[in-house]
Amino acid sequence: MKVAIFSESYLPYLNGVSISIRILHEELTRRGHEVWIYAPRFKGYQDPYPTVRRLPSFYTPFEPDYPIAWLFAPKLWREFRTQGFDVVHTHTPFFTGMAGASWARRLKIPLVSTYHTLYEEYLHYVPRIVPKNLVRRVLRWHLRRYYEGVDAVMTPSEIGAEVLRKYGVRKPITPIRNPVLPFPEISKAEARARLGIPEDIWMLLYVGRMAPEKNVSVLLHAMPHIVRGCPNARLWLVGPGPALDALKAQAEAMNLNEWVHFTGPVPRDEVSLYLLAADLFVFPSVTESQGLVLDEAQAAGLPCIVANGGGAPEAVDYGQTGLVVEPTPEAFVEAVLYLTRHADEREALRQKAIRKRELLSVPSVVDRIIGVYQSAIALHARGESARVG
Repeated sequence: MKVAIFSESYLPYLNGVSISIRILHEELTRRGHEVWIYAPRFKGYQDPYPTVRRLPSFYTPFEPDYPIAWLFAPKLWREFRTQGFDVVHTHTPFFTGMAGASWARRLKIPLVSTYHTLYEEYLHYVPRIVPKNLVRRVLRWHLRRYYEGVDAVMTPSEIGAEVLRKYGVRKPITPIRNPVLPFPEISKAEARARLGIPEDIWMLLYVGRMAPEKNVSVLLHAMPHIVRGCPNARLWLVGPGPALDALKAQAEAMNLNEWVHFTGPVPRDEVSLYLLAADLFVFPSVTESQGLVLDEAQAAGLPCIVANGGGAPEAVDYGQTGLVVEPTPEAFVEAVLYLTRHADEREALRQKAIRKRELLSVPSVVDRIIGVYQSAIALHARGESARVG
């Protein structure tokens, strides 16, 4: 099979979407499929794969590290139409995804799309001079129009599927959680030794973007109360983002420097070390469509405490592999202290969580994605036959 993947998020930008695409690319290639990736051009970045194509791009002051692709790329289009792709898979309904959808339709190629993000939760990035209600109406219209124009849709969670159905999308929607990569075979003590974290520390961990919609400040407000109940508790905040400096300043103003550690961006392999070293994973975001990092945390054997909103509760099976709490400092304090004091409950959550290693293994998830590709190809063929008839 020859697959063309279009995504606004791709390497070197690291988030759940770009990581899931890298995993899909590598597994499909390992199985003998040919995969081409179309993504915006990053300044100064050289791709390690020969079948990655970069669309001309521009940067905005709102996300200066995140390029946006131009829709006009005649040279890439001329090359694309000679390749004989079997299926096009878009991972965004915007610029890059619009290019992929347009090219697929012009060549009558089966089109699949993954709906990764609950976009209405990100409207705070829209400039204040633009009416939010107008943007919301236009966004819903565009999403319905875009996903109604594909042959099949995938979402990383059931809540994403529910949102699309609410918008009026009637195309087949298949929830498929993103895969989890294997972890290095090292112990918790060894992971801590590599990171320089003492063994007597009760390590709380958040991994993700430092952005307003992630609600990270909830954890900062919770920490003084957590430390009063568990003096060895410390919080590691791992990841980059536009709110990183503001959160650092907030932590300093609250005199949290002894208890809260910011790492900024870290290499992917090092993220695995933090997950293996931690005691609990805390996740206050209510805007996730899936929260890939929650599956990774569980696969590492971490009980999770997640805010009740978006797709995060679904990720922990609504309390089976973690606790679901209100997105308030008080709720996180109560849940953290409860698990620090109840070892049996903590171990039961850990044992259930670690099963994600098998359920969300790369081969298992990619099998399901290939199944959607094959269904879309069959549906598209029947549709074309009907139109010809």
